[in-house]
Amino acid sequence: MSPELIAILAVGVALGGMILQGQRSLGQRLDKRMDGLDKRMDGLDKRMDRLDQRLDRLDRRMDGLDRRMDGLDARLRAVEAGMAEIKGQLMIVRDYISGRNMRRDEPPAAAAE
Repeated sequence: MSPELIAILAVGVALGGMILQGQRSLGQRLDKRMDGLDKRMDGLDKRMDRLDQRLDRLDRRMDGLDRRMDGLDARLRAVEAGMAEIKGQLMIVRDYISGRNMRRDEPPAAAAE
């Protein structure tokens, strides 16, 4: 083999080794970055889980508040119905009293004759 050919092969092997070393180094750096990204994604997943839990708790609280509001609304309607009944009874009493007062102010029919 000629010395030029050996030199070319040596340069080729050296370049190949440098490229391989560069690829390994690049692969290691990419692996480190990927590991860092995986850790960040895990952290985001944990935060999302906590947010989901908080939203579930808030949904349950809202459901409870809705049930309480429905109960209060039903009670209010019952009170309104009761008040309407009392109003009706008071109007009957008022009419009775005003009719009695009217009869008291009128002269008796037998005495007028």
